[in-house]
Amino acid sequence: MRKRPLANLLYHIGKLENLLINQKLSPINLRMTHAHALRYIQKHPGCIQKEVAEYLFYQPASFTNVVKLLEKKQMIERRPDPKNGLKKQLFLLPAGKDVLDQVNQAFEEVNQLVGTVKSDTLTKLEEISNNLEKQVQRRHNDE
Repeated sequence: MRKRPLANLLYHIGKLENLLINQKLSPINLRMTHAHALRYIQKHPGCIQKEVAEYLFYQPASFTNVVKLLEKKQMIERRPDPKNGLKKQLFLLPAGKDVLDQVNQAFEEVNQLVGTVKSDTLTKLEEISNNLEKQVQRRHNDE
């Protein structure tokens, strides 16, 4: 069995996960980005677009297309922020809540395929993720 550097292996796993999720979401005409956005909005009702974009590592301007599509499908709505009328808060609509059942099922099916990993392995992967996220944040703050 060939050995790959860990960074390459993690990248490959992420790409495969993305492909599987997109395949499972294609019948409802959504992509993984839309699914993650819906899940974030569900957990953080009233969040603003910039927060979701940053969570998903999108430029806020690019993320506008994701929000517009979800709005067009009547899965979310934007409402003026009562504290700052220039900002818009994001909320799930009933159609968004309905589709989240299918989204969550797709993620669960992929998680089942991945199986379980030992606790210490999962801890190490969390450390790697946290370290990388800190590096990204530092570089972002330096810009």
